[in-house]
Amino acid sequence: MNCVRKHILKSKTYYLQVLEDQMILSEHKNMLNPKYIIQYNFETRVMWKVSEQDELCSFGIYYVNRIKWFDSDHNSLNLLKIHLSPKVFFGNISIFYDSGSIIGSGASSKVCLVKVKKSILEYAAKCISKKYLLQKKSSDRMNRLQQEIQILQKIDHPHFVKLHEIYQGENSYYLVTDYLQGDTLYNYIKTFPDDQIPSHQIREAIKIILTALKYLEINNIIHRDIKLENILLQQQNDITSLKIIDFGLAIYAQPQQKVSICGTPGYIAPEILKNSNNDEYFTNKCDIFSAGVIFYKLLTKKTLFRAQNTMEIMEQNKLCQVNYQDIEYKLQKEAISLLKSMLDPNPKTRYSATQCLEHSYFSCKLENINILQEILDKATGFSGLSQIKEYKDTHSIGQECQAAQIKKCNPTSYRIRTEQRKRTKSPRKYAEFQFYCPSFCQMNSFESLSSKGSQSYSNKVSRIENIINDKLDSVIEEDEKFQQNVKQVCQI
Repeated sequence: MNCVRKHILKSKTYYLQVLEDQMILSEHKNMLNPKYIIQYNFETRVMWKVSEQDELCSFGIYYVNRIKWFDSDHNSLNLLKIHLSPKVFFGNISIFYDSGSIIGSGASSKVCLVKVKKSILEYAAKCISKKYLLQKKSSDRMNRLQQEIQILQKIDHPHFVKLHEIYQGENSYYLVTDYLQGDTLYNYIKTFPDDQIPSHQIREAIKIILTALKYLEINNIIHRDIKLENILLQQQNDITSLKIIDFGLAIYAQPQQKVSICGTPGYIAPEILKNSNNDEYFTNKCDIFSAGVIFYKLLTKKTLFRAQNTMEIMEQNKLCQVNYQDIEYKLQKEAISLLKSMLDPNPKTRYSATQCLEHSYFSCKLENINILQEILDKATGFSGLSQIKEYKDTHSIGQECQAAQIKKCNPTSYRIRTEQRKRTKSPRKYAEFQFYCPSFCQMNSFESLSSKGSQSYSNKVSRIENIINDKLDSVIEEDEKFQQNVKQVCQI
């Protein structure tokens, strides 16, 4: 395209060429001896002007601490803007967008809903305060923002939020991304009753997350803050539209990238918290562990590491003592197997994203555990398998306890017999059911916990869960002062 630089005495025509890593302006059509060469980097900023008709009429570049303005027609300038997005910072965000409500906030930024002027298109703008970035004497925060932008510029995948444009104002930086109309995966899970998330939705969700992590693995990117709050539904209640957001802690995987403690307590890979000698290196396996914590929540509707405060959560997170016995009898064996592989405390034996996607869990026939539980509840009078435990010897069951015995009738038919264990004999009751062979059908008997004890336990768990759920996650940055406090926990 060509453009005009106006001078007092005589205007000059320039020819503009947009390349992969730079933009050049020359007075010669063959682009020889260009006068202006603009590299695409963090310092480059392109300004814009609009006419009285709200159409683009000029663009400006910083040159020797001054803005040089060039005039052209609206269509050519709009095409230039598309080519430069999101390679360089633009100025004057208010020229293009009307600001709306705040739809999210974090430790370092706020996310606002913005609407394109004279259009119905809506986007999300992440606003990062320059004051926040410059609070520290070091350039860590500024470098992290730069790296976040570089990574978002590189990512092109349907399961990640897309960066469209970047702006720099007087007080803030703005990252304009997709606006996802759905809620976070965290809030989506809460819409289901206890243990009622459909099995096919769980498998679909974790498959999408692992597919996204495989893409990062291929591109040598580590997210470092995979959690329920950083996974959004693009469309309301559509689990297939999941997208991962927030690359504020993301880094490129490098052979000598030393581990530093960062992320959200409860999701951090244990090797990061155990790194007292500072001799561990970041790998993509830390994202797999975080995804495993999400998988646990999807399967059980429970938080993996529960405690009263952040430091206690981090201590449990570091120890990583997962009690699988409490959930094995109510979950499919393939799901348990994959979960163990993702939550493996040893990063060397922990599965990669590729290995996870090749697991038999994604090809097996899903068992509807919830339907089977309802059948057993009706047959036995129990309220949920969570209040049942297995006994190998049915004769050791207390006199006032009920037992459910499952006897195999044929490959797909089972007879459930319930009987009251009392001194006086009572009639036996039978019920016939047809269903896909459950993984727990080989159990001999069950005994219900005492109602008083189970109620106390339930109330205690609920209280702790409420404490966890009502508080926002504490995202740990790579802050030197905080690292010293955290190491006190890690050295326990």
